[in-house]
Amino acid sequence: MRFGKSMKKILAARGYKHRADDKDFSRHGDYARNMQYTFSKEFVGQDEKVIDVIFLSADMYTEMFVIGFFRENVSIENGIIENGNTTIPLANFSLEEFEKKLDQLISKEPLLKKHYGDNEAF
Repeated sequence: MRFGKSMKKILAARGYKHRADDKDFSRHGDYARNMQYTFSKEFVGQDEKVIDVIFLSADMYTEMFVIGFFRENVSIENGIIENGNTTIPLANFSLEEFEKKLDQLISKEPLLKKHYGDNEAF
């Protein structure tokens, strides 16, 4: 059986998975106050751990698909490195638009090099 593209496959190709730790974010709807699902990706260095979290939600009141993103260095207190969100009108939703919005939201610069020294293992 052949499967086409899906949001889950697009995120998996970028290294994101729905992990057991993500269930806390998924249940509470912390980001968009509606039903929400999260995916994350972890980066582990010598003394640091950085987590990317992507929130997917649909805001039925405004008829928008919401994509939220934050990157946090969990090894330090208040370690948020990046934070942002974007929306796609539900009437215009497509997987191509989803990928385009992910590209705009998540920086492509090497992880942590702009925030820390070049000696990192990332």
